[in-house]
Amino acid sequence: MTTGARRHPAERTPAAAARPTRGSRTVALPGLPNVRDSAGLPGPDGARLRSGVLYRGPAPSPLTAPALDDLGIRTVVDLRTAFEQGIEDGPAGMRARLLRRPVGGNMSRIRGVRRPPPSAYLFNYRSMLTLAAPVAVEIIGLLAEPDQDPVYVCCTVGKDRTGVVSALTLRGLGVRLAAVAGDYSLTGRAYRALGPQDPRPQWSYEGSLEELQIRTASPAWTMRSLITGIEDEHESVARYLERQHGLSPKTRLRAVRRVFEHHAPRRERHDAD
Repeated sequence: MTTGARRHPAERTPAAAARPTRGSRTVALPGLPNVRDSAGLPGPDGARLRSGVLYRGPAPSPLTAPALDDLGIRTVVDLRTAFEQGIEDGPAGMRARLLRRPVGGNMSRIRGVRRPPPSAYLFNYRSMLTLAAPVAVEIIGLLAEPDQDPVYVCCTVGKDRTGVVSALTLRGLGVRLAAVAGDYSLTGRAYRALGPQDPRPQWSYEGSLEELQIRTASPAWTMRSLITGIEDEHESVARYLERQHGLSPKTRLRAVRRVFEHHAPRRERHDAD
């Protein structure tokens, strides 16, 4: 998909205040349909990720960026190329610290194909690991410190590059594999929910809504296969990030202690005898 300069009418108004969608981790932001909080994802020993620590989604335009500021984002990790950033550089106008970390892969099996199969995306994801893994290491380092989060990870769509970096980060912290793959699959659901009149990212208006929804399909199998392949070879994603990309075990442990919380089990109430 290419980035267009045409602006949807809904983007001409100031961004509305961020609001969580009831019953989900999705944050409803007009013009940014795929923003979500990693809150509640299950980790080690029954712990769950805290709310307001790690967000993911598409890169904002200058008009939608203020809505992300409303979330209190402190660090933005922008995975787009310099060319993409030059066309639409909303993150540069945010109050948050901006980290430009371009990530790319081999899209030869995707370009020019109307409906690429999941295996084509898996091929692309595997090819971007050498660039994506160091970014995941850096994000885990940010989460280990008290003054760097919330962190917002973004690319053009918030699906491929953001999906891989987020998955490596989450799995590296110990989030369960099924939850990591399920989180990736929510991107497709978010874009399928868009109607013809719903505001969407500015860059997406050159193509049809149908094309956007085809390109953002995200079956959990794809991410599960990527992570399983890494773990078959390296024992775990944490070991892969430590041995191949310099993640400090102490930094990882600090991050785990900061981002997870344990919820006390609910006690059943009984009437007195």
